Amino acid sequence: MSPKEEVQRINERILVAGAKGDFAPFVSVLADDVEIFDHAAYLFEGKTNFLAHLQASAAGMESMAYAFHQHSCRAVTDTTVVVNAYDRITTVPKGGQAKVQCGRTTWVYAKKGNDWRIVSAHFSPLPTE
Repeated sequence: MSPKEEVQRINERILVAGAKGDFAPFVSVLADDVEIFDHAAYLFEGKTNFLAHLQASAAGMESMAYAFHQHSCRAVTDTTVVVNAYDRITTVPKGGQAKVQCGRTTWVYAKKGNDWRIVSAHFSPLPTE
C-alpha cells in the first residue's frame, strides 16, 4: 500500500469517529512532539499541551462532532504525507443550541518506525461573512 493510501485509511478512521464525537483515533495519531497552530493565537508544543486545550474547550459541551469536506491527501515522500481540508466542527453546549464553526485544516503526517503520526497541524477559522 502506498503512503498516501495508508494515511487515507487512518484519516477515514479519524473522520468516522469524529463525526460521532469520538476524538480518540485523532488523539492516538498525534505525535508526542506535535506542533499545532489552532484558532487560539498560540503555538501548542507537544501533545500534552494541545490535549489540555482541547479538554478545556470541550468542557461544558453536551456533544461535539468533527468533519472534513473537499480534502486532499498528498504524499510528499515515502515518509511524509500532507492532508489539507475544509473542516466543520459542531458543538452543542449543555442546554444550548448547536454552533457550527467552519475552517481550514492542514495535517502533516510523518512515518515514525511503522506508524504514521501527525507531527504538525494547523487549524484556522473561515471568515463568518
